Amino acid sequence: MPSFLFDHIALSVKDVDASIAFYQKVLDLKEIENTASDSKTRWLSLGEGK
Repeated sequence: MPSFLFDHIALSVKDVDASIAFYQKVLDLKEIENTASDSKTRWLSLGEGK
């Protein structure tokens, strides 16, 4: 049976700082560097292959 894994996801939210804090506290996600562009997009890692 094939496995289904996540590495990262993207969400569009009104309050980025509050959302980052929520996901870090509740799901223990780690913020990672945005190397894809010069935008102000922020990334949270779900962990490698979780």
